[in-house]
Amino acid sequence: MSVRDRLVPAVAGAAVLMVALMVIALLRSAENDGTDALEKAKSAQVRTTADSFNARVESSISSLGGLGARPWDLTPGSASDKATLNTFAVDPDALSGTFLVDANDTVTNGVLLRPGMLGSQFDPPGWEKAKAALATTPAVVLPVTRSGLTTELPSYAFAVAIRGTTPTSVRGAFVFEQALTNDSPFSQEIRGLAGKGKSTATWRFLDSNGAVVASTLRTGLGKPVPDARLRSLPAGLHEIGDKLVVSADVPVVGWRVVFTQDRSEFVGPVAGPLQSAGLILVLLLLAIGLTLTVLLARRLRQSREQEARLLALNRSQEEFISVVSHELRTPVSGVLGFLQTSLDHWEVMSDEDRHSAVRRAFSNARRLQAMTRDVLDTESIESGRFGYVRHPMDLSEEVRTAVDAFDTGATNSVVLRVPDTPVMVEGDPDRIQQVLANLLDNARKNAPPDIPIEISLEQTENVARLVVEDHGPGIDPDQLGRIFDKFVRGRAGAVTGTGLGLYISRRIVDAHEGRIWAESSPGESTRFIVELPCQSLVTN
Repeated sequence: MSVRDRLVPAVAGAAVLMVALMVIALLRSAENDGTDALEKAKSAQVRTTADSFNARVESSISSLGGLGARPWDLTPGSASDKATLNTFAVDPDALSGTFLVDANDTVTNGVLLRPGMLGSQFDPPGWEKAKAALATTPAVVLPVTRSGLTTELPSYAFAVAIRGTTPTSVRGAFVFEQALTNDSPFSQEIRGLAGKGKSTATWRFLDSNGAVVASTLRTGLGKPVPDARLRSLPAGLHEIGDKLVVSADVPVVGWRVVFTQDRSEFVGPVAGPLQSAGLILVLLLLAIGLTLTVLLARRLRQSREQEARLLALNRSQEEFISVVSHELRTPVSGVLGFLQTSLDHWEVMSDEDRHSAVRRAFSNARRLQAMTRDVLDTESIESGRFGYVRHPMDLSEEVRTAVDAFDTGATNSVVLRVPDTPVMVEGDPDRIQQVLANLLDNARKNAPPDIPIEISLEQTENVARLVVEDHGPGIDPDQLGRIFDKFVRGRAGAVTGTGLGLYISRRIVDAHEGRIWAESSPGESTRFIVELPCQSLVTN
């Protein structure tokens, strides 16, 4: 064999070995880049979760000032205070309640107070610091305690300042406790962050003392987090032992969001395939190595693109899920419950009971249908596929029709004032009916029981003006500009629903060249006003 014959295989072998080493080096770099990308994505997700929760709590706290502005007596057993507190006790299955504390930290009144707590001293951990903070902020969140004044379960509490004669004086506090349970909406929302299947990935919300407020685990609520190092961990990405830890602060309440996962499991989606690919590349050398390198580059590019899409989707899903998720559960459970009761007990039920069960199931089904319609209509509006069939119509007749449909099964009566002569506008009757139904449903949710909802229609020159007025608690001025936005619900978020009805109504009215707005202030009636351009009546 000639020297050339020996040299060519040697050179080829060396070239193959060099290529293999280069590919292995590239794979190692790609593995590090992929791991860095995963770490950045997880850090961004944790920060987004913390920022989203911080914004929600900040919005809630800012809206709580109205509670402290009420004319509380703050005298033990006050009938007026008791009656006002009872207006907030809307959940018959509540595990915790509310109470009032005067300037001497004495509990003067409450709902669901445990025996012996009326007249007791309120002095939970962190209370002195909270009282000092209440001089400059409308509300604060107290740390978790093993039990509260209204519940024996672990709980945390919101304390709302009751002002004195000056803007910074505090003559008492309105306190409402939140029991920590695995079935609470907050716990269920946090468990939604957990992935499918078995995993060491764990999300926790910790209070200022390191106690677990919510977790993807079903154990440890209200107790200090097992690993004491997580209680004082600064925000950012960390490694503790064999675990990867990402934390982010919720500054408005002094809480911390902490994500933990075994390091090997976290990097597994990137490291595992890359290590296998490296072994194959070494064995099959250049051809398969080049193929896998191209596939890897494509995979990483797709991964980054998917990562960006998932981050954007995660932000929108967090907003949507926090508003809609538990709203869908209630009507579905109602439909299934009443139908199951009818199926199980049909033979022994009276006609009246059967009719009641079916009617209530039908009511829940209509509620579910309305929620689904709102979601679908929102998507159609934003994609430009929301159609209108417009022609001249009598707005007076449309209002009467909407009120007739609304009165069936409603708890509030309606005082209706419409002209005897037609009020002609050009529009889509179905869409106008949708606006009227949304406004009536919104008024019913906010109006006190048995107090009529007032509806008036008048024509001024070339404008038809419709007013729907309820006598509910009113709306804070800073909320008036947001109630027509997506996912904004009711008065300070206290009303059920998807938060889409008023948004859809505004878009429909805008499409009819009209205007819709609300007039209100805390403690006063709320008036929703719609103005549409009129058509002149043509007489022969």
